[in-house]
Amino acid sequence: MKNQKYETINPFILFVFFLVAVILALPLRVYQLMTNVEAGTGFWANASHFTIPVFYAILALGVVIPFLLSLMYKRGLGKENAFGEKKIFGGVVSFLNAIGLAVNAISRYGDFSEMYFNYGTSSDGASMFSYLSKSGALSMGLEAFFAVLSAIFFIMLGVALLTGKDPSEYKLLAIMPVFWAIFRIMHRFMRKISFLNVSELFLELLMIVFLLMFFMAFAQVTAKVNGKGLEWKLFAYGLPAAMFCLLCFIPRLVVTVLGKGDFIASDSSIEAVDLTMALFVLFALVDRSKVFRQEITSKKAD
Repeated sequence: MKNQKYETINPFILFVFFLVAVILALPLRVYQLMTNVEAGTGFWANASHFTIPVFYAILALGVVIPFLLSLMYKRGLGKENAFGEKKIFGGVVSFLNAIGLAVNAISRYGDFSEMYFNYGTSSDGASMFSYLSKSGALSMGLEAFFAVLSAIFFIMLGVALLTGKDPSEYKLLAIMPVFWAIFRIMHRFMRKISFLNVSELFLELLMIVFLLMFFMAFAQVTAKVNGKGLEWKLFAYGLPAAMFCLLCFIPRLVVTVLGKGDFIASDSSIEAVDLTMALFVLFALVDRSKVFRQEITSKKAD
């Protein structure tokens, strides 16, 4: 009984810190893109600019606090699977995410094809495999491949949500988003980078890392493969993942709409999949939060 107060928490409390971080970070990021980020490289133009420590402090708020609260109350964050009933909105969001992944696959395949057909003029005598590996084309091609398989998973998941079917039978497909994230991050490490001065690429790396960890837990929980007790990781990694997805999509969209699209780094274009991933992660967490809140309410009533 003495530890009972640490066993339950209203999961929507975690969303408060997420919303605060996003509301503060988004306008600040737009301002940074228009004033202190180099258009070509995405690096900080002035690494000592006053907005940088403020921005990182906000990011820390959106990462550390949800993680610590999720870890502290992990025994109470989800002991029941939230699937098994018809969820129209969830099905729609899953289909949207499948579309976002399809667009991502087409884009990455286009990049892969361009590098593949430039082999003769850009290889400098290297073998085909060596050229594709070192140029990042191979990882782009694999990202496109697993984006297609991930899209299939989200289509099947969407159908399951619309019909109330248990999606645990899609065990193999459930891990496809994990491989997609692995190859998505791989070719980013082949870009020009300075960890002391990096800006846009740093946010992309954090986004993909948290998506990777979220989908590792999501695959286990959804497929019911040693997923018991892992629900807290969905919140600990999912909320930061959604935050970074929004930070990689919305500010770039805003500056483009404002006619300042040339301020965006050349290798950091607007990708619809960032937005659809954020929407899916938030749906998954809100959906589970409703179940957890009902459990907490019923326990208090008893």
